[in-house]
Amino acid sequence: MNHLPDDGFGGSPEEPGAAQEFAEARGRRPRNRTRTRTFAVAGVAAVVTLGVGGAVVFSPGDDTDKAASQTQSPGATTPIVKGDLTVNAEVDGTLGYGGSGSVFAQSRDPGNDQGGSGGNGGSGGSGGNTPPPGGGPSSGPQNSPQNPPQSTPPSQPPSQPPTKQVDKEQKKEDERYAGQQIFSALPRVGDVVKQGETMYEVNGRRVPLFYGSSPLWRALAKGVSNGPDVQLLERNLAALGFGSDLSVDEKFTDGTAAAVKRWQKSLGLPQTGRVDPSAVAVQPGAVRVTAVKASIGAPAQGEVAAVSGTGRLVDVKLPVDQQNIARKGDKVTVQLPDGKTTTGTISEIGTVASKEEQNGGMPGQGGGKATVPVTVTLDKPEEAGALDGAPVSVGFTSQSRKGVLSVPVNALVALAEGGYAVEVVDAAAGTRKLVGVQPGLFANGRVEITGEGLAAGQNVRVPS
Repeated sequence: MNHLPDDGFGGSPEEPGAAQEFAEARGRRPRNRTRTRTFAVAGVAAVVTLGVGGAVVFSPGDDTDKAASQTQSPGATTPIVKGDLTVNAEVDGTLGYGGSGSVFAQSRDPGNDQGGSGGNGGSGGSGGNTPPPGGGPSSGPQNSPQNPPQSTPPSQPPSQPPTKQVDKEQKKEDERYAGQQIFSALPRVGDVVKQGETMYEVNGRRVPLFYGSSPLWRALAKGVSNGPDVQLLERNLAALGFGSDLSVDEKFTDGTAAAVKRWQKSLGLPQTGRVDPSAVAVQPGAVRVTAVKASIGAPAQGEVAAVSGTGRLVDVKLPVDQQNIARKGDKVTVQLPDGKTTTGTISEIGTVASKEEQNGGMPGQGGGKATVPVTVTLDKPEEAGALDGAPVSVGFTSQSRKGVLSVPVNALVALAEGGYAVEVVDAAAGTRKLVGVQPGLFANGRVEITGEGLAAGQNVRVPS
């Protein structure tokens, strides 16, 4: 006898899992079946009940595509559909934000005896892993830094002030650095800070965020040697609108000094044309505050805050025996805590497996499964809201069929002699006939079918 092939997912109806799904869809309890035979069975008649009022008997040699038409109403019908079928393997994950790092307040350049820079008494330095750019600001508490819009810089750089004016601005700067430097305002957890916005305050002076790969390590002013820190400064000034005519390179020119003064003026600071390392916080991109490490009133030094990137990610610990279902670039579904479903893309797959300890994490008494880390980037981050550390369910594609014919599972007709068929209904001709089918993949309440003469758009009978 010929047997229906296994579909690789308990998917052929003769197996217990598929038989249960099929029987439930047909509204009756499954039969205990140990084997079945294909639709065309030589030497044995197959009897199929078609409903109230009649049955069709297929004798040896009968062609099932020529079954007799019936006079009773065909009942509910549904079309055969051609498309893709996908079976998902659901794995638990955690919704969060990408990357991690730290913001540090740096001391003023000790060699900067001739005066300061932008006048902010603290600085930020990058630390930890690089957080990705993106995101937007959030409102801060009463004592958090304020981020007013940057003033529109003048279209033409101001003329070089006389020496007396320079000395006056320098005197203001020196006064700002006199005395103890303390944190006067800090961000709060959940705040998002972008380029040019205030990261924290020292003695009432705002310390804005600049984008770059490393913090400034020296005071920058006319006469300094060329370097990548100059380029970082110029790139940020240009991006913030203070250096539209500025050549972004490693040279600190008169144009650079003019752009610095315009930026200092927008912050209400002395216009010295110098930038101290303590004047800005530097991170690779926009950051989200995950923990505040400093205290208001404390000396402005050390770690200010722990931060992450602003991109929404899902971290999954995938069992090693399922790692074949994850491929970089593949699409996945993500069920969010509110029950809604969104999509994501596998952006990273770890290569080192780790084993979680069980029994309260007691070493040597584990037995937990070995897993590999998988990172999923959400295609539409806004759909995830502001939740952090929330549990989600990630659907990986474990099996799929492309461009196949499928019908609802309950459209299958179990033949008394074994095998399956669908009842094709031609309403225009007033005919119904059984067509033997080979079930394939079962997925999401549908089943892949192949059979002679079947095509997309044909209507098949389903229980009403």
